[in-house]
Amino acid sequence: MNQNKEENVKIKQKDKLYYAQIIPKAGVYNVLEIVVRGVYDTYFVGIEKRDKHAYLFDVKELNKTVFTNRYDALSLVQIAEENKKTVSKETYYEEY
Repeated sequence: MNQNKEENVKIKQKDKLYYAQIIPKAGVYNVLEIVVRGVYDTYFVGIEKRDKHAYLFDVKELNKTVFTNRYDALSLVQIAEENKKTVSKETYYEEY
């Protein structure tokens, strides 16, 4: 069990967390459900629920981009998406 002294958040293995994945240059604004796989001194590892992708997070990211409450992560993503800059004016079409 690890405790982030700055935020006073305790996380342990198998906890469910929410990652506000914001990558403005790629136009990615998602909330991912993460299950904690391992907790160490300065970092923790989480597995995304759907595609089983592993993410490595610094403990300092708690309550900044990784949250225990989905609403907090969703709020951060919505704010970032509303304030996004236009990356490209190109329109992409799917071919059938």
